[in-house]
Amino acid sequence: MNSVFKVADRSGKITKIEAQKQRKQRASVYLDGEFAFGLDSSVLLQFDLKKGDILTKTRIKDILQKEEKKRVKENAFRYLAARAHSEKELQTKLRQKGYAEELIETVLWELREAKFIDDVKFAFAFALNRIAKKPMGARLLRQELWQKGLKPEIIDKALTEAYSAKRQEEIARELVESRKDRYQDLDENKQKKRLNDFLLRRGFDWEIVKEVIAEK
Repeated sequence: MNSVFKVADRSGKITKIEAQKQRKQRASVYLDGEFAFGLDSSVLLQFDLKKGDILTKTRIKDILQKEEKKRVKENAFRYLAARAHSEKELQTKLRQKGYAEELIETVLWELREAKFIDDVKFAFAFALNRIAKKPMGARLLRQELWQKGLKPEIIDKALTEAYSAKRQEEIARELVESRKDRYQDLDENKQKKRLNDFLLRRGFDWEIVKEVIAEK
């Protein structure tokens, strides 16, 4: 359990609530004369906390869970603001922060419902971007999508749609055309061998490579 919940093992009376000097949107809550925990001002208002309130262990736990959930969501939005993420990527990063698993799952569910994360759209956009920036075959692109933690059926759909605008054979031909000058001093067999190996490394299936190289 995250350390923020350790204080939930106690109860007490609120003796002081004061704004934090460095972070004005946060407040420090004191129980029985001692600092107990810090809260975002929105959580403070949500629970209508004030000096003199008696807090039970259960109520403190509820308050701190709400505070922790807010932190989880803020971090999730921070990651999403930097770039689009698959749900698995986001889950992994939040786990690395040490947040409680149930809070992570709750936040991910809320983000899915609000369409802030959508693996189907993410997979398609990622596939199009990779094809545009680094033309490659479906085999290599499938591997990259799998590394994003995407489900097989989502990967299949993304690949089908991404390659519908430009077939793999066309992409492979363009790659061959862009690289053939590099091997112009080699004999024909060596040229074909170099281009063959290059296309295979770029994730094109053997049948496509064979067809494209045979056209040279």
